[in-house]
Amino acid sequence: EEKKTEWLVSELKSKRPLVAPDLECTDDVREVLDTFKMIAHLQEVCPGSLGTYVISMATVASDVLAVVLLQREMGGKMDQLLRVAPLFERLDDLNEGPNQLRRLFSIPWYHELIAGHQEVMIGYSDSGKDAGRMAAAWALYEGQENATKVADEFGVKLTLFHGRGGTVGRGGGPSHLAILSQPPATINGRLRVTVQGEVIEQNFGEHENCFHTLDLYTAATLEHSLAPPLAPSDEWRGAMATMSEVSCERYREIVFKTPEFNPYFLQATPGQELGALNIGSPPPPPQSKTGG
Repeated sequence: EEKKTEWLVSELKSKRPLVAPDLECTDDVREVLDTFKMIAHLQEVCPGSLGTYVISMATVASDVLAVVLLQREMGGKMDQLLRVAPLFERLDDLNEGPNQLRRLFSIPWYHELIAGHQEVMIGYSDSGKDAGRMAAAWALYEGQENATKVADEFGVKLTLFHGRGGTVGRGGGPSHLAILSQPPATINGRLRVTVQGEVIEQNFGEHENCFHTLDLYTAATLEHSLAPPLAPSDEWRGAMATMSEVSCERYREIVFKTPEFNPYFLQATPGQELGALNIGSPPPPPQSKTGG
């Protein structure tokens, strides 16, 4: 990872083109390159039309640097590059995320590029599936705390991007209470959340519902920023750490190590029937013509 990061930074500093226009590559690679070309084009003809580039399943600092390099190589101007937000989703990635941010912010070139602002997305659904709800919730809490501390060390204003869904398993619940339950000093007037699937219609489908939802978000963000909640005591932290560890071990033992679990789950739930419905969020990748 260290060598990869050094190489990426050297390429980002260099003005020499890295990707040849006539590069021979697979269809998958060509699709990625064409996507970044389109991003550069849209940023040129309509600056600001695109928001943040989110890296799903991000694990290391080089993931972010690679996306920045691809944007530049495919024609993106340095002052028009999309913001790049790593999405930490699994338990290990949530725990390691703050260290990777420290590695990023320690790179002078990158620190200058972001001009004191960085977005980080945290995933509720995949972390819950990976470690169980208890362990995931505590990892999300501590991950936000530690990421904010790292950002403060380097003078970076961190915006946390919450990848919440509508169901409890995806971090769903009352928006106002969810915002107020975030760790102290992690919002500071800045908050981003995903709104997807059935939640869009539920919260924004009608004029009154839309403004009521925005009122809730605004009020909770202001309340958390002006009167932040108390930080948990060391005793509470110890209890949460123990419960998280025990619950994670038990969850993984049942879900990943018990052969009977999958057959039971398929028979006891309508998972297969729901999977056949065209209501996925995010949408599934297109199938190839061969059906693969």
